[in-house]
Amino acid sequence: MFMQKINPTLFKKILRHPYALSMIAHLTAATVTGAACILFSYLFEWGLRHRGDPSHIGGWAFFVMPLGFLLSAELIRRSAPFASGTGIPQAIFGAEYMTRQNEARLFPLVSPWTMTIKIVSLLIAVMAGASTGREGPTVHVAVCTFFFVLIIFRRLLRVDFDPRSAIIAGAAAGLAAAFNTPLAGVTFAVEELCENYFAPIKDIVLMSIIVAAVTAQILTGEYGYFGHLSEPVLLSMGGILTVSLASGGMGLFFGWILYQGGGYLRRFDRGHMRYGFPLLMGLSVGLLAAWAGVRTLGPGNMVAKQLLNGGFEPWVDGFAFAKMATTLMTYWAGLSGGIFAPCLSMGAAMGANIAHAIGWPMATCALIGMAAFLSGTIQAPMTSFVILYEMSGHHTMLLPLMLASLIPFILARLLGIQPLYRLLASAYLPLFPELKNDQAN
Repeated sequence: MFMQKINPTLFKKILRHPYALSMIAHLTAATVTGAACILFSYLFEWGLRHRGDPSHIGGWAFFVMPLGFLLSAELIRRSAPFASGTGIPQAIFGAEYMTRQNEARLFPLVSPWTMTIKIVSLLIAVMAGASTGREGPTVHVAVCTFFFVLIIFRRLLRVDFDPRSAIIAGAAAGLAAAFNTPLAGVTFAVEELCENYFAPIKDIVLMSIIVAAVTAQILTGEYGYFGHLSEPVLLSMGGILTVSLASGGMGLFFGWILYQGGGYLRRFDRGHMRYGFPLLMGLSVGLLAAWAGVRTLGPGNMVAKQLLNGGFEPWVDGFAFAKMATTLMTYWAGLSGGIFAPCLSMGAAMGANIAHAIGWPMATCALIGMAAFLSGTIQAPMTSFVILYEMSGHHTMLLPLMLASLIPFILARLLGIQPLYRLLASAYLPLFPELKNDQAN
């Protein structure tokens, strides 16, 4: 009886309190977003189980895969152009330019229709054997879901919200849900979505942390506040540098050629070639998978898991390059899909190959290779080492992972290579010329 009497009063007070109502709206959006990300992961795994690759349907794959690539690319082209690619550049662009004044103009970046087409086109691509992951698309799905829930609250209860903050919160929540790594969601928000504030001091801050921590370890030894837990075999500083430079350098090359190649191949995105190019890419991916193994398709997470458990086999020698080729052709075909998981699998193979050749610990080198390759590709060292640290849970690997992630980032600075997602996001600016005028003013 007491609750029946107090609840209506409490509810009225909440409705009159802007902060409380805003908090309820955002927490509801976060809850719905988390559920949407999990549902999306189930759909992605279902698509993987029904993949039409040569190992499942034999020679028919060389018809199914090109047609699937074409169908996925045309669905995006005709229905929702902003559904293409990973989805992270869309989130970065929205976080930088979305305001209440231009919300209607930029809404297609984060609309439910864009999200729907992205999910459907990605499922078609995955079932057609595309080499892609779900992590980047999960970020896009999360942004669309989070933003739409807040719009519902605004229309029904007049809850005001900042569009940029909504995009940043949704994208960070999506990355956290995709990898089950909440801290990585925080670093992703700071490093990628709020990049203008942190970028000028990123390398200095991270290097200061690493040097101070290494100095402390030299003076005190490996010290754990709660004692020592079971950890992987550590690698010497020379070993860490070797694996980081090799894997990180290859990651830089992968990110550079993905962007440069995509720009060069846009000339084929017209006339009859708009149909022929996805067909060619799909057929090429199928032929490469038939030669190098169907493990080069999909996200590649099972390959990374095998190598982290020390399961080296002869096919690992060429896996990183074959996986790189299938991932590039998938992306260049104009499909929806992510590169996070493929990068991790390529980095694991790079590290494992070095370990196998020299006799270093396999799991340690694979983990360092994953962090370095991912950081080299996306140039987000904080996000890279936090993802790997949270997924592995090994305390003594934190500093090696930090160093492995920072080395390719510094190398990119020295070579003048721009961050991949920022370059991809800048491609949307010509579509909204009025935003250039706003920046000038």
